[in-house]
Amino acid sequence: MDIVSIVLGVLSLATAFTPFIWLQVVGGFAGIAGIVLARKAKKADYRKSLTTAIGMLCSITGALLCFLAPVLSLASNVALYFMTL
Repeated sequence: MDIVSIVLGVLSLATAFTPFIWLQVVGGFAGIAGIVLARKAKKADYRKSLTTAIGMLCSITGALLCFLAPVLSLASNVALYFMTL
């Protein structure tokens, strides 16, 4: 489960920089799934602290970027619209 959380975290990081909002949302949910799996792996075996920490870090960062990027894109598009009026 710890390796899967790393893979899901990296997947969510990779989809955070795509220009498609629907793909960013999917990446955000993959990041959330990675967080859940990293927590379960940490509870199951306390000796896997390094791999679960890496999975948790990648998943949290990817989920935040995936959910923050569409909001910033929308805000910048609204700002550009009002600047051209």
